[in-house]
Amino acid sequence: MPAQLPLPQVAESGTLAVLLSLALFVGLTTLGRTRMLPVPDQTRWWQPGGVVAESLLRGAAGTLFGGGTPSWQRLGLALLALFCFLAWRRYARNMMVYRPGPIDVREFEIGFLPGEEPDRAGRTRDAVGGAAADGGDAAVDGSCEALRGRGTYLRSRFCRQLAETGVYPPYAGPANPPPQGFFDVLADNQNQSNLPIFVTTSLARLWPTRGFQVKGTLQVRRQEPRYGLSVTVTSFAGPGGNASATTTEWGRSWEDATCRAAYWAMAKILPATRLADTAPWRSWRGRDMPAELFETYSEAKKRHDDRKLDEALFFYREALRLDPFNIDIRLMVASVQEDMGLFLDALQTYQGALAVVELDGRYTGALWSRKRDRWRHWMRYTWSTVRLVRRHPEWLKLRFQYARALGFSERVVTELFSTEPIGTRRWLVRDQARQRLCAALAERYWPAVLSCANPPDHDQAKSEVRQRLSTPEGARLLLRLAAWQEFQRLYEDLPVALLVPGAGRDATRRQVRLMRDVWIPLRVAESLRNDRGAAAVQAIARDQLDAVGCLSTWWIGWRRLRARQGLAVGWPTDPDLLEQAVRRAQRRWNPLVRLRYLDYYGAAVCYAHALCGHPKWTYRRSDQERGICLPETQPGAEAEALTFLAVQNLRASLIGTQSGTAGRLAVQSDTESGVASRLRTWIASSDPDLERLRNEPQFRFFQQDVYQPMKPITLLPEDVTEVRIVAYTKKLLCEGARLLERKWHQRRFDGPPTFLHEVLGWIRVDAETWTVVAELVQDRARFWEHRARFSRAVTEAVELIRTADHHFPPPVPPYEDLVLPRVERIPDDEPDPTRKVDRLVREWVEQIDYRLKVLGSLLAESAIRVSDASDKLTRTADVEDRRFEPKYFAALCMERAQLWQQVIEILDGTDLAIESIVPEEEQTEP
Repeated sequence: MPAQLPLPQVAESGTLAVLLSLALFVGLTTLGRTRMLPVPDQTRWWQPGGVVAESLLRGAAGTLFGGGTPSWQRLGLALLALFCFLAWRRYARNMMVYRPGPIDVREFEIGFLPGEEPDRAGRTRDAVGGAAADGGDAAVDGSCEALRGRGTYLRSRFCRQLAETGVYPPYAGPANPPPQGFFDVLADNQNQSNLPIFVTTSLARLWPTRGFQVKGTLQVRRQEPRYGLSVTVTSFAGPGGNASATTTEWGRSWEDATCRAAYWAMAKILPATRLADTAPWRSWRGRDMPAELFETYSEAKKRHDDRKLDEALFFYREALRLDPFNIDIRLMVASVQEDMGLFLDALQTYQGALAVVELDGRYTGALWSRKRDRWRHWMRYTWSTVRLVRRHPEWLKLRFQYARALGFSERVVTELFSTEPIGTRRWLVRDQARQRLCAALAERYWPAVLSCANPPDHDQAKSEVRQRLSTPEGARLLLRLAAWQEFQRLYEDLPVALLVPGAGRDATRRQVRLMRDVWIPLRVAESLRNDRGAAAVQAIARDQLDAVGCLSTWWIGWRRLRARQGLAVGWPTDPDLLEQAVRRAQRRWNPLVRLRYLDYYGAAVCYAHALCGHPKWTYRRSDQERGICLPETQPGAEAEALTFLAVQNLRASLIGTQSGTAGRLAVQSDTESGVASRLRTWIASSDPDLERLRNEPQFRFFQQDVYQPMKPITLLPEDVTEVRIVAYTKKLLCEGARLLERKWHQRRFDGPPTFLHEVLGWIRVDAETWTVVAELVQDRARFWEHRARFSRAVTEAVELIRTADHHFPPPVPPYEDLVLPRVERIPDDEPDPTRKVDRLVREWVEQIDYRLKVLGSLLAESAIRVSDASDKLTRTADVEDRRFEPKYFAALCMERAQLWQQVIEILDGTDLAIESIVPEEEQTEP
């Protein structure tokens, strides 16, 4: 469906303005040459320019002041100058819309009389009669002044909402927008003493200063939702002049209606601007964008920025429901899932995005095609690749992230073969993800299990893939081989894809070459060494990996050489060989070209992961039983060299983010402001490759220099994601229970309402909240959807403004914000500190899991029974037309508040906490 506002015709209007300007230039210079003296033939090199300038000035003077110039020539040139001005004015208007320029938001009008605003029961009173009874005309004037003040307040909120969407911020001042250029300054000139100044000032005032205009009218009605804002958006561009779009948005409050109206206005403005050429709105250029889509994406991104990841996933899911083919939103979803440690879900998200971009059969055929076959039909191959990149500029980034997710097979396999007890909803989601992933891997990577001795049999190969995916060791190696093939094909497609401007910003050839030749071979070598006793690994090593270490059927010629060089580093890794491999992968044909910060970061993760092959601090079992802490082995010189190389490259990566060519972060699609801050967060607590490195002394020194110069560094466990989610869950439940407890106390002090239906609604919302708590603890609060439902249930019960004042729900904290008293007391020179931190963290996690189990098995079930009894009692009183006595209502409120207080008492007794600023103590003004 086409957009309601017309697209600006920038190219057409600009071309017309240039042609008219050239015609005016030719006419003035021709007229000026007829009025000049003859020019000698011998001229210097600079004199032709002076001749042209003089003829132009003489022609302009003859047109304005006459001096012997025929009237018809003066009239024709004057009309041509007028048409030229109108053409440039039209071009400026189109550019104001295309950029977009300032958005003129007018004062909101009041569409109802004072006193017509409904109360909470939906009743209104007569404006003049009620005001006169209270104080006459003065009361009416005061009410009108209050309504005008409300309109100004809502207009400022409307402008702030537009600015928070990331679009060009509108001007919200009481006067005209500030000057944007020379014509705006000239238009403010009040001196009009002579005709030239008057003409130029008048033309400057005709010059456009804004691209859009927004008008609003406040409205009310008796039915829910009661509060409305009628909005009209006018565009000053288009072939037929101005065009407008109008709607009325309703909400539960004035602020809610204003927020919805602002999202609707931006949904209509954005498809007509150049913002539609950027992610994630590329497919909506010139189309009518649903306001709900823009609202859900903006709310999701806002929560992503605030690290409220559960609600971010909830709103991203709603956005995908409205726009299921939007690849950029799917990448954002996978980014949140990786940050929460949901690598299996992230891999499924990438898999679904690839299926949306291209057919599975076509993608699989291109993945395993040989280079000679592609260059035999080079025109078809080049055209199909360029067309795909032009249609989906995020295709290269998607393939790179998908290959990385396959490479993190240890995390995916851990979730794939997890035996932890989970609830019904989470089990259904995980089972469907497992089935979909196994089917997709069997259909796409069956050539990886073919051997040279046997002819290719598709059905047998797919069955063998499914069989090897049934064991953790076979699945781990098969996923890494699949990632190796993905990086190989992505590297071969990059030269052709770079024919599209801007296609190489997310994944460069040097970056992909490092992942193909160093990063993924390290992981394959790790699987071949650590899982060599597994039958599936032995079968792959015997049939599919020959003596040179590559896929025997498909990897031929120079691919064998690359594979041999990659696996020659071995496992455990020699630091010198690994450094040579990294430098070979990061080679530069032009020595003047500097490495990007992502190149340094890629080298750092290779060195950091290689640490996993070297021994940590270990102890003899007999000494541990007697309480003696004597190390049997300790890290050697190889581990120290790898640590030094990893930390040095991390420092270089962070320094590289300060340059102007830092670009966007490709290893983690986070949305926090600043490339350096995003990279620091990913290094500190999110990247799985840095697990072994984080507790090394050199890395702690690096953290103290870069992250927390005035705070001691806390030792980290190997997996920091689980403890972060557990601490967040505890704070979420405690803060939600505290808000609900205060709400019931407030209801008690306010007294029983007139209508029992309000009490019945409170009880049912409270019962639904306890049902969500019961489902949440079944999964040990690990399922994001249950946590998001709890947040929304608390928001509905306590009111949106109240929860926003208390910063609810809380953000998912980084590890450095956790308060771990016993971990902080572990000395830095303690042998094998990671082992001790893992033990302490595991104790805290198990303690909170046990308390969650108690909360679900005892308190939640009891609260649901109490809610059912209260619901039955309230319905009986409503049928018998009896009012609640204050003492019974107070007892009901105190009973509900006591149940939520018990939640706080159960969970607050653990040592695991989050360091944060109390909202009441937060400084809001200087």
